[in-house]
Amino acid sequence: MCFSASASFTASAVLMPLGLYATHIARTTDQKDYVPLALTPFFFGVQQFTEGLVWTGIDNGRAEPLTTLASLGFLFFAYCFWMIWIPWSAWSIARSTESKALLHRLKWVAIVATVLGIGFYLPVLFNPPAVQPSVHSTGRLLYDISNLHSAWHNFVNTEPVGELVYWGFIVLPLVALRDKAVKLFGILIFVSIFLTWFTYSKTFNSVWCFYCAVLSIFVLWIINRPRLNGTRAA
Repeated sequence: MCFSASASFTASAVLMPLGLYATHIARTTDQKDYVPLALTPFFFGVQQFTEGLVWTGIDNGRAEPLTTLASLGFLFFAYCFWMIWIPWSAWSIARSTESKALLHRLKWVAIVATVLGIGFYLPVLFNPPAVQPSVHSTGRLLYDISNLHSAWHNFVNTEPVGELVYWGFIVLPLVALRDKAVKLFGILIFVSIFLTWFTYSKTFNSVWCFYCAVLSIFVLWIINRPRLNGTRAA
């Protein structure tokens, strides 16, 4: 989380078991195609844990290799994992809810997102010294990669079109689905993007991932709908 080590570790302690519980519900209520989405809070919990380690490293005089390794872990999720996981999660849901035409399109979107996500992260992975995490004047974590000298990173991080490409691969697959609750989840992510961009653009990665971590709790309601509907019917 963008506030402190204790806040990040607390969020992690909540999100990881919540994600496992949502996954259990998906598997026991015949929603196997929703399992990837159900796991989303768990992985946000893992990401928050890595950011807690970044805070711990910075609070202890930038202790190495903890700070760098934890930063690489956090940026793996921010730059690569979500760009891959969300489109494939949408494709998985589409297998039981959408037409073959949309399923085919979502598959190609997920494939392209996978290639771009890996390509976005590899320059960071192979040049750890270029990652310079610090505490911004706002009190949020700033992941400075200006020393990376990557044209792809500069395009995504500084150009509006590049930012829209990254956001589009995360939001549009969810919004394209017929499931209204999943569609709403995508819309809420879209709203969180612009709230973060307008308020904490300098520390976007950290703050936006915090917002999405909170939003991922909404996934539990999405997965738990069969049980809730059964209770109401009874």
